[in-house]
Amino acid sequence: MSAIRTLIAATVALAVPSLVLSGCAPPIPMSVQPSMVTPERLSPAAKKVADWMQFGYDAGHSGDNPLEKTITAKNVADLEIAWNDSIIQPGGVVVDKNVAYVDDMGQTGAGLYALDAATGKQKWYANVNLNGGWGNFTHAVSAVAGTIVVTPCSNGSTTQFLTGLCGVKASNGKIVWKSYCTLYNGGGCGGMTNGTSPALYNNLIYFQITEGVNEQPDTEALDPKSGKVVWDDPGVYHCPDAGLTNGAPLPVVGGVVFAVLGCQGYQGVTEVCGLNASSGSAAWCDDSSPYVEDAMGGDGKFFETVPGNSNLALTALDAKTGATSWSISLPGSNGSTMALANGTLFVSEGGNGVYAFSATNGRKIWSYTSNGNLTNGTVLTVADGVVYTDGGGGNNGNTAVTAFNAKNGTLLWTSTATGNGGAPLTPVVVNGTLYAGCYTLCAFTVAKK
Repeated sequence: MSAIRTLIAATVALAVPSLVLSGCAPPIPMSVQPSMVTPERLSPAAKKVADWMQFGYDAGHSGDNPLEKTITAKNVADLEIAWNDSIIQPGGVVVDKNVAYVDDMGQTGAGLYALDAATGKQKWYANVNLNGGWGNFTHAVSAVAGTIVVTPCSNGSTTQFLTGLCGVKASNGKIVWKSYCTLYNGGGCGGMTNGTSPALYNNLIYFQITEGVNEQPDTEALDPKSGKVVWDDPGVYHCPDAGLTNGAPLPVVGGVVFAVLGCQGYQGVTEVCGLNASSGSAAWCDDSSPYVEDAMGGDGKFFETVPGNSNLALTALDAKTGATSWSISLPGSNGSTMALANGTLFVSEGGNGVYAFSATNGRKIWSYTSNGNLTNGTVLTVADGVVYTDGGGGNNGNTAVTAFNAKNGTLLWTSTATGNGGAPLTPVVVNGTLYAGCYTLCAFTVAKK
């Protein structure tokens, strides 16, 4: 093990070998110091709330709402569309105080919407340029931090393109602060994909962003009220090519932030580190992975998937020390997402199946591989004994939302509405409503009898 005190942007960009070799300095060795994260420095466990205020419900992005008790394995087949928005093409949805905040990824009006969660009626719209001059974000999901909604954003420029996070007032959609990347030699800050959506933990926002054109990716903690930087770990010069390939928010477990460091491609090394959430100091680092496709946290562990030539390595790491708890192999390497509920880890491996494993030891509990059309979705959510995917095959081969029994993998329901296909929306289950993709946005509720 070695450690690098610099961080890389969270979305992989293909690197030219000559640039990788000449632009990246070798990792700076330092000893692994698990003791840097002491019990008194750990942030308290997040209080369970009924609302879904960030990606994956909690700071670890487990994808499990433990307080949802309305939609169950017994009645999920009775879901029907309560309302749908025919304009928004959602990248992400969060819900707080009966308001759904939706990041729109469409070609027009790509910004942040506030909708009445029960009716879908628009409350306000904030133009945060999610689909700007040089492309769009690959993963745009907001986080609600009190009275502020923190969202990915850009200035929309085609000449000096800036990306980052913006703070939007939850009551009226007014943008109150902007935290953009800095310019490099008067240019822009690379594509919109070079960054992550926000993660919320202990009243701070965590994210990664590339600073300058193909230059310095940073990991930062921000004050959500003001947008001011609390701590910053600068990236390695000219090495923007390591990180979580799906651009999802960084998971946080027990006061430790899971972050990808290093210069992926430099001597085949990518650093995976646990950072102290309050200071950004490294608690541990591991350089055994070529690169990380997806990461999620919970039950005192970080779970990561690393694609190989023909398979997918699924590994559980101790969140405090970084030690490997267990590691197994899955078939295929077509993209993956994970969810965690009641000691069971659920994995969707695009096109190959949905799997359930013991989060303690990696033992397989069940798998659904019978119908590849139903497992194309690479997003997962769990609530009250039901596992939801978006992007699987529906009627006549159309993409749709699918529900499985979390205990045994039995197929329970497939929506007749068209799903979001190649850019599926991670389902959100809160207050008796399932928000999911139907190419645009649909809200499903259990039909009244």
